[in-house]
Amino acid sequence: MNDLDLELLSVRYGCRFDEAELVVGGVNRTYRLSTGTQHHYLRMYRPVGRSCAEIAFELRLLRQCRPTLGIDVARPIATSNGADLVSLSFEGWPRYGCLFTALEGRPLTHASDDMALFGLSIAKLHGALSGIAGSETRLLDPPALCRRAIEALESIADSAPIRRAIEAWCGPAFGEAARYHLPSGNCHGDVWAGNAVVQASGVGFFDFDDCGHGPYLIDLGTAAWHLIAQDGPAAEAHLAALISGYEAVRTLEEGERRFLFDFVRLAEVRSMRFLAEFNLLDEHQWQQTFARALLLFERERPF
Repeated sequence: MNDLDLELLSVRYGCRFDEAELVVGGVNRTYRLSTGTQHHYLRMYRPVGRSCAEIAFELRLLRQCRPTLGIDVARPIATSNGADLVSLSFEGWPRYGCLFTALEGRPLTHASDDMALFGLSIAKLHGALSGIAGSETRLLDPPALCRRAIEALESIADSAPIRRAIEAWCGPAFGEAARYHLPSGNCHGDVWAGNAVVQASGVGFFDFDDCGHGPYLIDLGTAAWHLIAQDGPAAEAHLAALISGYEAVRTLEEGERRFLFDFVRLAEVRSMRFLAEFNLLDEHQWQQTFARALLLFERERPF
């Protein structure tokens, strides 16, 4: 059943939407809106967890992202009266929505060639987003992100061991990392193969819901975490390709190499925070998640 008012959206955006297809459910719902053979994507933002100011910064970042050969981003489309957001409703809750341009391309794979291209494109994205500021910028501060995760996990049964592990690791890891003044700037925040497509001219990025300002290792660590979690024995080669691609644009500093694995662990922590805040797992799934996370905390640095 279609839960969007296509007539209302057609009026708001000044074009006729013929069809709506839900492509991503869950917390942030995403729809493909069709006008004949042309497509756009409507993001229905979650009702809690992000302020309007944070959403405004995301849209500013995408509007002001500098055109750069080899990368593209899904850019927001304003309504007929120039507004970035439209008011929507879902299951009785008020929601905000934003329409985005469609990025056509093939899925990004974990093959080494694709990972090298992905690393190269992440570095280019960092350059294209640099210097874009706003008072509503979300700070991606690792200790603060860990504290939020610990607070969110307090409501989850049997989470005490992982909360203690986060506390024991976070202070020493990021207290030491801070002394290295890691290169920082605007980050995608959740950069992995599922949030990108390969285009004829490079890589297109979308889903900037977690964007903010912080160490660039936020993005590299998140991409590496997905590879480690999904690729098993092949992860090492794919990680090498990812980092090699990134360094074709900007060579990692010694401190970044030293602390990269801590940002892989941080990606795990951020994932658990999101899952806990929106109560997305059952008891069995939480036990599996805690076991995986504890193994990651105990693992020796693979790079």
